[in-house]
Amino acid sequence: MAGLEATQKFQRRLAPFLNHFSVREFKTIFRCWVAAWVACILMFIQPVLSDFGADVFFACVVLFIIPPSGGLFEYILGAISIFVGICLAWAWGVITLKAALAARPGAETQALLMSMQEAISIQVQNTGESPGIISQRLIFDGWMLDTRVTVIIYCMLCPFIYFMARLRAANQKATLTFVFATIITGSFLCFGPLLPSFDGTLPLPLVKPAAVGVGLGLACTLLFFPQTAVGITLEGISDVVEDLKPLLRSSTNTNIEHLGKCQAKVVHTYQKLEPCFAFLPLDLSIGCWGADVVHGFNEPIQNLVIAILALSDFHRSGIQGDMQIKELRDQLVDSSDGEPDEEKPDHQKSREVGAHQRAQLAAIVSALYEEDSSFFDELAPKLRGTALTAVQGCLEGLTVIQESLQFVGRQHWYHTVSSAEHDQVSQRIQSVLGTLRETHITFLRHMTEGLEETYGPSLGGDERPKHNLSGVIISIGFQEHMVNALTSTEILLQQVSKHFSFASRVRPWWPTSIKYAVAWALEKRAKAPTMRSGATSETPDRPERTKATMTTTHEGKRVLQARHGYRPRPRHPVGKAVIGLYHWLTCDAGLYALRMVIVTIAVSITAVLPSTAGFFYREKGLWALITAQLGLGIYMPDFTFSTFGPAAGTVAGGLLGLLGWYMGSGGGPGNPYGLSAICAVFLPILLWVRLHVPPDHIPGGTLIAVTFLLVIIYSYVDTHNPTYGDPGVGYNVFWRRVLLILIGSGAATIVQIFPRPPSATHHVCKSLSRSVRTLSDYYALLLSSWSEPNPDGYARALGEPIWMELTQALHTLTDPISNLRFEFSSSRFDSISLEQIRQICHAINNNLASLRKASATLPHPYRDQLAHMTGMLDQRCIGEVMAVLGIAEQALRTGDAPPEILPTPLVRQALEFQFGPTRHNGETAGCGGNFVVSAEMFKDKDYCQLCVALAAYIRFLTAVDELVLVIKGVLGEAHLVAEALADLV
Repeated sequence: MAGLEATQKFQRRLAPFLNHFSVREFKTIFRCWVAAWVACILMFIQPVLSDFGADVFFACVVLFIIPPSGGLFEYILGAISIFVGICLAWAWGVITLKAALAARPGAETQALLMSMQEAISIQVQNTGESPGIISQRLIFDGWMLDTRVTVIIYCMLCPFIYFMARLRAANQKATLTFVFATIITGSFLCFGPLLPSFDGTLPLPLVKPAAVGVGLGLACTLLFFPQTAVGITLEGISDVVEDLKPLLRSSTNTNIEHLGKCQAKVVHTYQKLEPCFAFLPLDLSIGCWGADVVHGFNEPIQNLVIAILALSDFHRSGIQGDMQIKELRDQLVDSSDGEPDEEKPDHQKSREVGAHQRAQLAAIVSALYEEDSSFFDELAPKLRGTALTAVQGCLEGLTVIQESLQFVGRQHWYHTVSSAEHDQVSQRIQSVLGTLRETHITFLRHMTEGLEETYGPSLGGDERPKHNLSGVIISIGFQEHMVNALTSTEILLQQVSKHFSFASRVRPWWPTSIKYAVAWALEKRAKAPTMRSGATSETPDRPERTKATMTTTHEGKRVLQARHGYRPRPRHPVGKAVIGLYHWLTCDAGLYALRMVIVTIAVSITAVLPSTAGFFYREKGLWALITAQLGLGIYMPDFTFSTFGPAAGTVAGGLLGLLGWYMGSGGGPGNPYGLSAICAVFLPILLWVRLHVPPDHIPGGTLIAVTFLLVIIYSYVDTHNPTYGDPGVGYNVFWRRVLLILIGSGAATIVQIFPRPPSATHHVCKSLSRSVRTLSDYYALLLSSWSEPNPDGYARALGEPIWMELTQALHTLTDPISNLRFEFSSSRFDSISLEQIRQICHAINNNLASLRKASATLPHPYRDQLAHMTGMLDQRCIGEVMAVLGIAEQALRTGDAPPEILPTPLVRQALEFQFGPTRHNGETAGCGGNFVVSAEMFKDKDYCQLCVALAAYIRFLTAVDELVLVIKGVLGEAHLVAEALADLV
C-alpha cells in the first residue's frame, strides 16, 4: 500500500504528458514502436535503399504523422485522408506538367536535348565521369528551363495550393490531406520545369515509402494488441467515470482552484471520449457488446457529466459568491471608514473602474445579507450530512459502473471469464442499483425534513429574516442538482445492468453503417479520436446554424425570424454577391490561403532560375519550401507553434541524430546492425514524445523524429549509395538541415507578419461578441416562449439548438484563448480576461438553459408567479438587459470602452420586484404578495423547480453584471458623469 501511494505521489509530480504508465499505454507504444522500427530497418537494407533512394526514411515519417495508436477504422480514415491528398496533387500535377510541356515546341525541345548531349560528351571526355551522373547534374542545374513551361506550371499549381489551404482552414480533418498534397505539389513545382520530357512518376519516390509506412501501421494495428472502437469507447467511458469521482468528492471542498482543475480534467477527458462514439457504426469487433449497445451509453454518460458538472458549478458559484460579497463588504467598510476621496490631494485621488456599479452592489449586499451569512452558513449542517450520504451513494454507483465496463472490456475471443465471476459482478450491480434507489428516496425525505426543521418555523410569521429566503433557495437548488446527479448515475447503471446479462457471451459484431464515414468526413465539427495532427485554432468564423432543420417547422421559422430580425430595405442581389465575394476572399481563411501562395512562390522561385536551380536541388531546398508552407498559421498562436516548435524540434532531433549516428557507426561508414540497434533504443523515446505531448506541440515533437531520421539516413546514403546532391555525413547533414529550417521559418515569418499579422485575439473577441449576440437571441426567444400554451415542444425547438450551438462554440474557444499568451497583440484583451468572459458566457448560457427547462416543466401559475416577482416580463427590465448585452457585444467587437453609467447592476431589478415595492402593470408588487413561502411547499415538486428557476434568473442577471465589470476592467469607462451627478445630489 505504501509503495502504491509513493508511485501515485511520484506521478502527480510529473508533467502531465509524462504521466503515462498504464498497461494500455505501454501496449500502444509497443505497437507503434514495432511499425516504426521495421520502417527504420528498411533504410539499411541495400536492395530497398537502391530502389527507394534516400527518401526511404519517409516511411517512418508517415508513422510518426499518423501512428497506429488507435483503432482500425480510425487508422484507415487517417490513411485515406493522406492518399486523398496524394492522389489529388498527383493527378493535378500530371495534368499541369502535360499542359506545361506542351507549350514548348517540339523542335526547341529537340534542340535543347541535342545541345545537352554534346555537353555531356564533352564533360565525359574531360572528367571521365559517368554520362548518367553528368546528365542528372545538367538537368537539375536548369539546362532545360523554359519560361513558358515555368509560368504555366506556377499558374496551374498555385491555385491548387490556394484551394487546398482553404480546405484545411475550413475543415480541420483535411489537415493531413493538405500536408501531403502540399508535399507532392511542391515536387511538381520545383522539379517539373527542369524535366526534359513528361514524367508522370515524379512524386513516386515519396509515394512508395508513404504507402509502405501506411501498410506497416495497418499491419501492426491488426497484429499487435488490436483495438476496436467498442473497446476504445468503453475505456473512454471508464476514464470519464474515474475523473468524475474526485469532482464529486470535492462537492464539499472550498478550494476553487482544486474545483477548477477537477472540472477541466473531466471536460478534457469527455472531449476525448465524445468523438469515439462517431466510429462505432464502422466498427468490426469480437466481444460481448456491439456498437449499438455501446452507443446506447452516449446519452446517459453525457447526462451524468452534465449533472455532476452542474452540481460542481453550483458549489463553485456559491463559494465565488461568498468571496464577492466579502469583497463588496470590505469595499463598503473602506469607503465608510477611510478618508473621503474629495479631501485628498489631486495627485492622491484614485479612480477604480466600475466603482459606480460596485458601490450599488455593495449597498444591495449590505441590505440583503447578514454580516456572518455565507453559502455554507445557509446550507444547514444537518442538510450537509444528508448531502454527504447522497455523494457516497453516487460514488459507489460510479465505482460499480467502472468495474462493470472494465469487466466487459477484458473479454475477447482469446480470453473469457467464468460464469461465476460474471454472476458475482451482476449481483453487485443489482445490489448497488437497489442501494442507489433507496439513497435517492432517503435523500429527498431527509432533505424535506431538514428544510422543514431548519426553515419551517421562521417562515410562518409575517416577519421573516432576510437570509431565510436565500437559504431556502440554496438548499432547494442543491437538492435539485444532487437529485439530478443521483438520477443520472442510476440511469447509467440501469443501462449497464440491462446489457450485462449478455456480457458472458463473446461473438463477432459487424459494421452497422458504412455510409456514416461520408457524413463524418463532410461534417466540420466531427472529430476523430486521437487524430491530432497539429496546432490549429479551431475557431470557425461563424457558428454553425441548424437552418435546415429549423425551417421545416413553424417554431423553427419563428426562431430564425427572431434571430435575424427584420430588414426593411434588403440589399440588391448584385451588391450582396460582390460583398459576399469580397468577404470570402478577405476572411481569415482567404488571407491564410493567399499567404500560402505567396510563401510558396517566394521560396520555390529559386528552384526554377537557371542560376540557382542546381543550388536549390543540391541543398535540398524542397524541405525549406515544406517548412515555410507548414509553418504558416491561420492566426498568430498557430504560427508560433508551427514555426518555433518545429525549429526547436529540429535542433533537438538533429542532436539526437548525431548521437545515434556516431554511436552506431563511430568513425566508420555506418554499420547497418549498429544503426538498427540504436534506432530501436531511440524510437520509443521519440514515440513517447509524439503521442503524449499536448496537441499544440505535436509539430515540434514530430520534427524531432524527422530530423533524427534525416541525419542517419542521409549519412548512411552518402557512405553506401552516393548520389548527386548528397548533403554529407553526420554534422554536415545536421547544420544543413537546421539552415533549411531557419530559411523556411524566416520566409514564413515575413509572410505571416507583413503587412499585418492575423491576430487571434481580435478573432476570439469577435467570436465572443457573436456569442453574446446569440445569448441576446436566446434571452429574447426564452421570453417570447414563456407564456406559450405548449411550452415543452416550443422550448425544445427554440432553446436546444441555440444552447448546443453556444456550448460547442464556447468549448471550441478554450484552446485558442489559452494559446493567446504566445501572441503579440495590440488588443487590450489578454488570455486571462477573455477566458473570464468565456466562462461568464458559458454561465449565462447554462442559466438560460435552466430557465428554458423551467418554462417547459413549470405549470402556468408558477411561471406567472416567477415573472411577477422578478419582473422578468417587464418591458423596462427587458430593455435594460438587452441594452447591457448589446453594449457588451459592441465593446468586445470594437474595443471601445463602455459608458460609466449603465442600468447595472441588473440584479437590482429582480430584488426591487421581490423585496421593494415597484409598479408592475399598475399594481404594487413585492415579496410578500408574490413569493409566499410555507413549510408545506417543501414537499411540492413544482415549488422546488420554481426556486431553481428563480435562482437561475438571479444568477443570469449577476453573470451579466459580472460581464460588464470584466469588460470595464480591461477597456475602462467612457462618458464619465457619476461624479458630476454626485455633486448635484
